[in-house]
Amino acid sequence: MSRVLKILFALCLCHFSVVICAEQVSIGVLAYNGKPQALKRWQATADYLGTRIPDTRFLIKPLTHQEFQHAINKGELGFLLTNPGHYVQLEVKAGAIWLASFQTRFENRVLTRMSSVIFSLKGKGIDTLDLDKVKGKTLAAVGKDAFGGFQLAQKVFLQHAINPLKDMQVKWLGFPHTDVVNSVLLGKADIGVVRSGVLEKMAGHGLLEMSRLRILNQQVKDQFPFLHSTGLYPEWPFARLPSTDPELSKRVVLALLQMPDSNVAAIESGGTGWTIPLNYSSVHDLFKILQIDPYPPASPDA
Repeated sequence: MSRVLKILFALCLCHFSVVICAEQVSIGVLAYNGKPQALKRWQATADYLGTRIPDTRFLIKPLTHQEFQHAINKGELGFLLTNPGHYVQLEVKAGAIWLASFQTRFENRVLTRMSSVIFSLKGKGIDTLDLDKVKGKTLAAVGKDAFGGFQLAQKVFLQHAINPLKDMQVKWLGFPHTDVVNSVLLGKADIGVVRSGVLEKMAGHGLLEMSRLRILNQQVKDQFPFLHSTGLYPEWPFARLPSTDPELSKRVVLALLQMPDSNVAAIESGGTGWTIPLNYSSVHDLFKILQIDPYPPASPDA
């Protein structure tokens, strides 16, 4: 064998050895809009981390809420990427530790907060969140466990002395959020709740005339660019589990914080990259008010 061929052969063996020996680490991603969508959105982030940390192969593992808990119990995950509500549940239950927070993109603005919007059709006689206006009405929402698709709005309803689970007829439509909007537009529901930004996106694609809608409890004092009816909460966190190697976690944090907004990973995710972890105490406070997991109602005998 010639010297050149020997060198090439050695290089191939070396490359093969690195690929085989690279540690595989799974990133659990909440597949709120289906597993194919989750893979499409976040695979580039796993590839980016693999490029920055070549001795580790990162795998995106799209999961439902229930599958998340099973995967954690089996020790299958190293990192987590999920919505703020689900994160605080895993923080309490599994000891999840946040590392970075997602930054979304709107025109030329970088956003680190999210919200929800409550709306109805104009001309339906529903212009405020008063019990006499909404009692017995049909509310369309994503699901009882949907952070932006119900829980943020649930707090607002309760602040107006309305318990949507008792005072209204709730229709759980699941994802995507656009199904909730269309349900209201078609008269199948009186009021809808979606994550802020959904209405603007539909209008931008010619799927909605904003003039047809009335925004309930609209907030206008916080400079948030999307229509919204609730307070602002921190965006999705990237977190690790207690069993994940701290040194690897450090390297992952540095890679995420250094991700340029022009990188394909940032673009595919629909954001501008990552920032230092935000304070998620407001999410804990929300769940305490709603008395939902991990803060269930106190027993009457307690």
